[in-house]
Amino acid sequence: MYLTPRFTAPLLAAACFTLSVASAPASETAHFDCGGNGLSISVTLEPETGTATVVSPRGTEQLRAESDGVWRDAAQELQFYAEETPPTLWMGSEQISCKPMLAGATQTHASGAVGGNESMINAAGRSLGGRLRNGPGTNFGAVGSLAEGTPVTIVTNTGVQFDGYDWFEIRTGNGVSAYQWGGIMCSEARQIAGIYEQCRP
Repeated sequence: MYLTPRFTAPLLAAACFTLSVASAPASETAHFDCGGNGLSISVTLEPETGTATVVSPRGTEQLRAESDGVWRDAAQELQFYAEETPPTLWMGSEQISCKPMLAGATQTHASGAVGGNESMINAAGRSLGGRLRNGPGTNFGAVGSLAEGTPVTIVTNTGVQFDGYDWFEIRTGNGVSAYQWGGIMCSEARQIAGIYEQCRP
């Protein structure tokens, strides 16, 4: 399989939500960074729902946990082996090594606490899929999730950064306010600093 190189650079940990090490309890969300040689793919496991999200240059894809401990998509082209050393992602016949990411390892905030560093935006955007949280960081509780392509209003940039992208307060079409990581968002009309990309037509 050939993955187009021009999409690989900005995808570092692009589906990073609540993160934990591989030895964490099975009920906790776990995040893995896979790749090398300029390729970066993220895998987020949600044991409570039995689902996993893979974000790669191909887009966002879903896996389901199976009884043999392997996470697979419906076509069994994508397979993730979390218990191997190192954890391994198979994309067709291509084997990709992964590593578990530590929770909040690169999350920073200018004031050292949430609040006091926000900037108003009020611009249209879309979620690329993933968890919503009740605060700007992986240490905050999940309050739901959005499907890929869901329109949102990007209300504020919180000033909290994680793996090169910022956390944003967003509002959904039905009026729900929550927080989502800019690495899994796109902005309409103009590129917004701290967000993955400008939305494609």
